[in-house]
Formats: sequence, C-alpha cells, structure tokens
Amino acid sequence: MLLTDSGGFQLFSLIRENSAYGEIRESEILFRPDMGKEKLIFTPEKCIQAQFRYMSDIMMCLDVCTSPDDSFEVQRRSVDLTVKWAKRCKEEYETQLRARRIRGQRPLLFGIVQGGQYRDLRLECGKRLEEIGFDGYGFGGWPLDSEGHLREDILQDAADAMPDGKVKYAMGLGRPEEIVKLVKMGYNLFDCVIPTREARHQRLYVFREGMETREGVLRPEGDFFRYHRALDEENARDARPVDENCDCALCRSHSRAYLYHLFKTEDPQALRYSTAHNLRFYERLMELLRGDEA
Repeated sequence: MLLTDSGGFQLFSLIRENSAYGEIRESEILFRPDMGKEKLIFTPEKCIQAQFRYMSDIMMCLDVCTSPDDSFEVQRRSVDLTVKWAKRCKEEYETQLRARRIRGQRPLLFGIVQGGQYRDLRLECGKRLEEIGFDGYGFGGWPLDSEGHLREDILQDAADAMPDGKVKYAMGLGRPEEIVKLVKMGYNLFDCVIPTREARHQRLYVFREGMETREGVLRPEGDFFRYHRALDEENARDARPVDENCDCALCRSHSRAYLYHLFKTEDPQALRYSTAHNLRFYERLMELLRGDEA
C-alpha cells in the first residue's frame, strides 16, 4: 500500500524558515526552490493529479500548516484555506476518477484538520471537512512544543474533531510510546521513519521482560520497551537472540554476536535484519493494542 502526502508540510517548513522560499497565497503556494527567480506553483488540483500519477492508495489534501504557537488570526486563515483547498482537492479527485474510469476499488482521500491550539477551530475544521466528505482525516500542524514534548492537548482536540467511524491519522507520529497515547485518543493510523532510522543506527526495539502484554504496553510510565544497541561490546560473544520472544528472521536464526559481526564488517545484511526486527516489533505492538494477542 502506498500513502502519499501533498507536500504542504514540507513547503510550510521551508517558507517559514525563510520567506525567500515563497509564499502561501489564497489559491496556491508559490515556491522558489533556489530562493531565486525560478518558481513552482502548487495548487490543490496539481497535488491530487500528482498523487494519481504515483498510483497512491491513500492521498492527502493540500492544506495550510501552522505551528501551535501561531496567533488565532494565523490559525483562522489556515482553517479557512485548508477547507477551501480540501473542497478543490475533492472535486479534482472525482474528476480524476471519472477521467481514469476507476471503478470498484479506488484510492482513498483524506482531509487534514487544522486549528492549532484552539479547540473551537479544530472542531470547526473537522465539521466543515466532514460536510465535504472524506475517507479519513489527518492531524494537521506541528505536534510538538518548543522543547520537543508531545502536545497531547491539541492532538486530542484534533481527534475529537474527526468523525468517528473514519480513519484518524496521526501524521508524522510513531514512536512506540507516542502510539500508545495516540491510540487512547482515538487515532488508528500512524507514520514515521523511526523503525528504519533506529535500525541504521544499530538500535533495535525489545519489549522489557513481562511487558509484552496489553497491560504492559498500557502502563502510564511508558517504559514497556528498551533498546538493544547492537555494537555494544557485550554483544560480541553473546549467543542469545536479540529478543527471545520475537519471531522475526533475525531472532529466529541468528545471535546477538552475529548481528554485532555484521555491523562491524559493514555487511548490508545488518541493516536488513535490524529493520525487519524493528518493523516486527511495531507489528507486535499494534497487535497488542488491538487486543489480538496470540
């Protein structure tokens, strides 16, 4: 399954960092990739057309992203433009379905709930998007405060703004401890680079002893897992698997010492095995949260 984003968040991040990168207009985003004369125009229609060309299974509407600390006026404009652009995205989406003669199984289209730290704006945005009608809804904006802590208040407000019975997508979030909190809020779709990035840095996720149960992962302390650091010297002659309770290809067939050797010799198999292990950890975590323990 392929999920694609509209690119709005990336454009917002660059333009916010330096206005020479472009500007967010009423009907489009103007982007100057080299901060010079060359310019690219991003419209809701173009973003949907591009996602169809990618043959995406889940597409995201183009939205106007904000920071939690932005003023009410900025958040108000963000909501109004996000809803306006979402309507244009939905119209282009339906145009593309007809033009491509797509019947039966079709790609899904998600709207994005903006509103910053203002609960009333979040609820308003969610209601207006629901009136347009989407297959799912994503959290819009930056989810962390200035110190890097999760803004649980605005994440909950956004989840409350999304209609029940639809997919609730916590965009850009996916640390294990975050997922546990977000599931409690009502979210059921996540994404982040953490499993593969940690694998590239020789860090593998392992459930703490006795914690790989639903009750364990739901502990308020959030300490249900630990890192296995593959290049620690203590692993050089350790014949045990990384996680004795894991059924991934690494843990089924190889030892901690073997993984240590692979990383030491820069064998690409080290990355493959570590990534597979971390992804399996995430699968096991989601199985526990869903309640389908074996």
